[in-house]
Amino acid sequence: MVKTGGDTAVEVHDLVRAYPGRNGELIKANDGLSFSVPRGQVFGLFGANGAGKTTLVLQLLGLVQPTSGSILVNGIDVTRNPEMVKSTVGFLPQTGLSMRLIETRRALHYTGRLRGQSEHDARRQTDELIEELGLGQYADRQVEKLSGGLMRLVNFGMTLMGRPELIVLDEPTNELDPHNRRLIWEMIERRSTDEGATIVLVTHNVLEAEKAVHRVAVMHGGRIAAMGTPGELKEQIGAKARLELFVRDGGVLSQEEIARLSTVGEVSQGNRSGSYLITASPDQLQSLIEVLVADIGVKRVDDFRFARPTLEDVYLSLSPRQNAKAPALAEPATAPADDAVRAGDAEPAAISAEAEAEAEAEANGRSPVAVLAPTPSATATPSATATPSATPSATTTITADDPRASRQEKPSPQREKSRPEQGRTKLPLRDRLGRFGTAFKFLWFEHMLTVRTSWHVHMVFGIFMPLTMVFGFSRIGSGLDDEKSLTYIASGSGVFAIAALGTTAIAQRIGAIKAEGSMLYYASLPISKVAFVMAFVAARLLLIAPGLVTSLFAVRLLYGLDLTLSPALLLVYPLTALPLAALGLVIGSLIDRIELISIVTYVLNFVLLLGAPLLIPAEALPLPLKALSYVMPTTYGADAIRRSVSDNLDATFAFDLGVLGVMTVFSLLVADRALRWRAS
Repeated sequence: MVKTGGDTAVEVHDLVRAYPGRNGELIKANDGLSFSVPRGQVFGLFGANGAGKTTLVLQLLGLVQPTSGSILVNGIDVTRNPEMVKSTVGFLPQTGLSMRLIETRRALHYTGRLRGQSEHDARRQTDELIEELGLGQYADRQVEKLSGGLMRLVNFGMTLMGRPELIVLDEPTNELDPHNRRLIWEMIERRSTDEGATIVLVTHNVLEAEKAVHRVAVMHGGRIAAMGTPGELKEQIGAKARLELFVRDGGVLSQEEIARLSTVGEVSQGNRSGSYLITASPDQLQSLIEVLVADIGVKRVDDFRFARPTLEDVYLSLSPRQNAKAPALAEPATAPADDAVRAGDAEPAAISAEAEAEAEAEANGRSPVAVLAPTPSATATPSATATPSATPSATTTITADDPRASRQEKPSPQREKSRPEQGRTKLPLRDRLGRFGTAFKFLWFEHMLTVRTSWHVHMVFGIFMPLTMVFGFSRIGSGLDDEKSLTYIASGSGVFAIAALGTTAIAQRIGAIKAEGSMLYYASLPISKVAFVMAFVAARLLLIAPGLVTSLFAVRLLYGLDLTLSPALLLVYPLTALPLAALGLVIGSLIDRIELISIVTYVLNFVLLLGAPLLIPAEALPLPLKALSYVMPTTYGADAIRRSVSDNLDATFAFDLGVLGVMTVFSLLVADRALRWRAS
């Protein structure tokens, strides 16, 4: 592992991420990116949908493996240690976070504990953030029941839990009103200036972000078309003055008036009726005012104001939709030539996987931005001797007109002091087990609280389904009320309840987590996938527990058959349930549509009911079904239950447990592989 202790939080060198295209060609979502972000800076990442921003962010988080190149995040080599970087990074995706079905206070507290905070620190920071975000009256309300804006505030607070060194924010002000948007930008500034946190900001809201960022990278076609401070980039398009003119009552200027204004500047239509934008060089300001007063007339003007170019003007100047002859934006003069950021010459031949995801986001209501035109002047190829630490960002100077010019960039002493201890060596086994236990505990708490909304359905179904099966199957034909038949029905009903509830419910919940975008957030936390799987399964299996013994009590109450509630059942039931729960995890992970998940699990339960000797002896099954039954965990689970309730714990019982144990390990391994913890 490579761990550096310098002043750079992010170092990206010659990064390439390629996806296979529809026709077999490789499409580069990121193409030769090289840049760095000093500690304590707010780094803006702008670009149209499909520009490569999401792919870059996922690589910074260790969720996508680069095709080539290197990334250091807080000194950690992400390509070699993708899991280690998560302990130093906080991530706020566009789609929102998990923990929507628990209270605000718990969501913050649990996130802090999952990020490695002590109980005391997690509770203290939870209280601080609730006060800072103004969430006091909502602290004990379920996150899902809050408005979209309040939910976004909670998600932002969850991202800050654990005081991460690097904070990655994807559209942090989505759904927020003006008051809360200002609050978020102020909090971003405090984390950067006072606490020394480094922030990577992905947004389309260029005007708002201009007040927060130290430096900006504009992406297009997987490459960086321009990078520098806001002041440097604005200087590249010229120090033109802008006059925003609003005609009274939404009126329009005549062609003669537009022609007269055009003699002193460029005239374009504004973003609303009756508004115009005139750009002119500073030495034409006097003439522009004279034209405005003499030729237009102050009485016709509702309002006008002068303004310097904004970062949005820079952004739009790169767009062919706005200006086919946009001026080229070069790298800052302090940038070494061998580390200049590459710019593209043309759009990719086909849309990348990241572009498809952003296009889908646009279709779901997020505003698109203009496609950015690459600029030849920004193109340069790093030399063979270039190193990640020698990037342009390391020497960037903030100009006087930069809104962040006077702000502190050095990290706080507290953060600087704590940094060397983070992620330098592999944790001892005891510490890893401790973290695993903490992750399992709080994930289990979350999942148990999540099922509060549906536990009654599971309980009723889990109790009444076995009861109905015992009552119904025992009366087929002339009645199956002998001891052997009742033993088969009682054991088979319990196993079928496990299959129906465990497999279907777990598969559907995993599908829902994927659909709401929460899986990406779980994967970005410093928790193991094994802890997530075990906590998830354990929480849902607990709901099934009452249904496991319902059929045994039903047989006793209806027919007086005294079946033994052997302690061995405490081992048999989990070993029977775990392979089926893991199967549900696999189905939910591999299938994206909830409706299809339901169909597949219902068909599976039908096969498990008819293809395994649950309710009738194996010798009564047709040969094909009998052969199929040997690979079903329900076969061995039902047999082990029958032997447990009959006090027949013989060698066959031990064999059943052995097979169930092997199937449990195998199925959990398959579930672990199938669960898409990292993007492909």
